[in-house]
Amino acid sequence: MALYYYINTGHRVGLDRLRRSAPIINALEGEGIEVRMLTNDFRAGEYAKEHFGIRRYVSVDVVRNIANIATPADSIVFDSAEESRRIWEDMANYFRTFIRISDNPNDAPLSKEILISSMKSVDGAPLADVVDRRYFDQMEHSDEMIYFWGDADYDRRLLSLSEAFRGLDIALLEGYYFFMQYSDELAVNFKKAIDSEEYDNALKGAGKFFTSSPQSALEALAAGSSPVYIKKPDASDVWDEKMRGYNIPIIENFEKNSIEKMANETVDTYDRKKLKKDAANTISRYILHKMAGV
Repeated sequence: MALYYYINTGHRVGLDRLRRSAPIINALEGEGIEVRMLTNDFRAGEYAKEHFGIRRYVSVDVVRNIANIATPADSIVFDSAEESRRIWEDMANYFRTFIRISDNPNDAPLSKEILISSMKSVDGAPLADVVDRRYFDQMEHSDEMIYFWGDADYDRRLLSLSEAFRGLDIALLEGYYFFMQYSDELAVNFKKAIDSEEYDNALKGAGKFFTSSPQSALEALAAGSSPVYIKKPDASDVWDEKMRGYNIPIIENFEKNSIEKMANETVDTYDRKKLKKDAANTISRYILHKMAGV
């Protein structure tokens, strides 16, 4: 029996789920379990290897191809909203153990499925608010303000929205999947562009970290980098409740006055204590118990 951990990643969806799941995989490995990470593209696997030390990874182009790699005797952790409840039910019936991680507050577990949610506790499962432990090791903060859209902008939506940052002395942290020369086009509206390879140092050292990525908002919260969440035009409202739960300020749209006002305000109401440093270990132990039939 093997354990596979599938994560929805790529140049259209970014790496938020990978940043959440990689620490869980490492925690499982720390328990002596060999895990093979499955991603949608090879570059995501390379990122996981370089930044999280993930040793075993394979790219699968579509969810249905997981069955070409894994067997019915294997267990699957599925961190994705892809496909339908019918497909999830088929996977739950096919694999020995099927554990799905969801960001939908209205989700409910299917028959033979184990559900872990980032929005609520389901059947005693721990909440999936996972931040890698290294972000809790706070470093000295500068006065620099940084904005991070996310790792992917395939449709180049930020290009038109970025005018809201012009003249506000805010730097742009590039996304991992940004197109060649895209940052040069964006940089005219920002103080400067910071290479995506500097993600950790930029996030941990920022004086204020504006972001449209829910996962990076939680990482900045752990690092004490004063996160501010700016909603993308199509962002689900469910993340608003998540941000409010940690008292992270929310900007509803890319409106310059709102961003400038927040840039000049000091926020000291963040609820960092709710964010658990050992969340990945807690979830890994829960997964192991469910794999054992507990």
